[in-house]
Amino acid sequence: MIHVWFLVDSGVRGLTRNSPLFEGVRESGALVRGTWGGAPVDGLERVEGDYAVEKMRMSAWEGTQLETVLKATGRDTIIDTGAWTNMSIEHTARTGADKGYTIIVPEDCCSTMNADWHNASINCAMQNVATVTSVDEVITALG
Repeated sequence: MIHVWFLVDSGVRGLTRNSPLFEGVRESGALVRGTWGGAPVDGLERVEGDYAVEKMRMSAWEGTQLETVLKATGRDTIIDTGAWTNMSIEHTARTGADKGYTIIVPEDCCSTMNADWHNASINCAMQNVATVTSVDEVITALG
């Protein structure tokens, strides 16, 4: 398991203001390391043996150790889940596919700000870069 967390330091140091998303993080003071907004959702905390990768961009690849961990553990398939289907999940899936990884997106393990954004990502972009499925199908396939 590799957790990817969007975290910023107090004062949001180092986060660029080049997009509305990053400006929103800066203005709200959200996702600050060590605060409630920077903590994992209950039940999704890191446990022994899990990896944690921190990011400050939309994609889990940009400026992180994700690929180093994947290569070190011999992984070539990514089950991409989490928040912001049309941003984080989609950006990570697109880049992963470009890098040669097999990307699986269980649609019912992703969410975003509204159903239209989720559906647009799942039914358009993801169809070209990932296998879109359900968590039940993933669990069955993993046996």
